[in-house]
Amino acid sequence: MATKTNKRGAVEDKSAEPKETPVVDKKKIVLKSAAGNIVSEVDYFFGGKIPSGFEGTCGKPVDREDLLEVFNKVFRPEDNFLFYKATDKEVYIIVPPIKYSSEIGEFNNSVEGDFQKHAISFLAEGSVNLDTLRIKLNRIPQFCKFKDR
Repeated sequence: MATKTNKRGAVEDKSAEPKETPVVDKKKIVLKSAAGNIVSEVDYFFGGKIPSGFEGTCGKPVDREDLLEVFNKVFRPEDNFLFYKATDKEVYIIVPPIKYSSEIGEFNNSVEGDFQKHAISFLAEGSVNLDTLRIKLNRIPQFCKFKDR
């Protein structure tokens, strides 16, 4: 039995008091599409849950106008694709909404947090060639199903 003596010398029984449970404050990740719209993770991640480490691995939404201009020539802004850049290197991640994805679903044993992803990397950091970006982006639509547009 856990006991404690208070300031007046009385013995208090501490075992009957409820234990405090630490509150874990889960950081909310705000997803933004290439058009700058705030979007829901339910539309991009199987099971509606962002995989742990997404923000650390995929970084932040691309905000360079020249890259977004090329991106918007390949994908419609209203399609709400995610276009993210890794924080430490020239690696770009494009995440289509699940409704356009052709490889996510229970039928192929996807796990919570899965998303159809396409990584585009450039060898020389800081030197993004816009023509190469366009060529690589043009490869992605063949893996998406746009019948739901």
